[in-house]
Amino acid sequence: MICPVPLEYTSCRSALSLRDAARVLGSRAARGSLANVDLLAVESGPAKARAAAATVAGIVDFQPDLVIDTGTCGALDGDLIVNGIIFAVSCLEYDISGSGMPNRIIPEMKLPSAIGFLPRREGEKAVRAATELGKNAGFHVRAGAQACGEFFIQSVAVRESLRTVSGALASNWETAGVFIAALRARVPPLSLRIVSDLGDEDSLADFRRNARTCAQGLYGFLRVLLEAGWVVDFFSAWRAAGSAQLERAAPV
Repeated sequence: MICPVPLEYTSCRSALSLRDAARVLGSRAARGSLANVDLLAVESGPAKARAAAATVAGIVDFQPDLVIDTGTCGALDGDLIVNGIIFAVSCLEYDISGSGMPNRIIPEMKLPSAIGFLPRREGEKAVRAATELGKNAGFHVRAGAQACGEFFIQSVAVRESLRTVSGALASNWETAGVFIAALRARVPPLSLRIVSDLGDEDSLADFRRNARTCAQGLYGFLRVLLEAGWVVDFFSAWRAAGSAQLERAAPV
């Protein structure tokens, strides 16, 4: 699990009963086991470069079966609420042109999550199971694209522009870095993010007010998935049906 900022890392460590361990290439790390799954959480630092570096270091150190991008995000979809959880079926790196908000999507922007390697019916089944587990535990979970770019969305006009072009539900700074590193290492990536602000003019104040509580909720949901066996079941389905596609999916 990649946790971008300290409050996300400490929330993950607490919710999943992890213990501080030796640093992973300079990044704080915690280890433990839950529901017969060995876990490593790495505090990457913010933005894509740090997230990618921490992901590579964690993969080398831990040899994981899955990499999970975690943390907060800002809503792009106007129907989302704070504390809504986004289960990413894909990631869109919208800022690779370096020219601000994109006016079109090019193939290099699109990064698949591990869900995308499953046959459509299997992928839908996995997402539906995670959503139902969340609902039963009191979480509001939606599946869709997660946008990623190093630009803090704090304007309704910008939010709606990015939503229209990308179709993404939410946006954050790190998911693309995690996905690129994992895909190149041939390790399937997932992303679970929780909405801490609504991408409007109050975004910064809302993030500061909500981030800690939201992070605690996100890792509580991850604990639900682990204890219900969803993570083990997903990896089994991926290994059986999707792993061969990963060899062809690494971004250039």
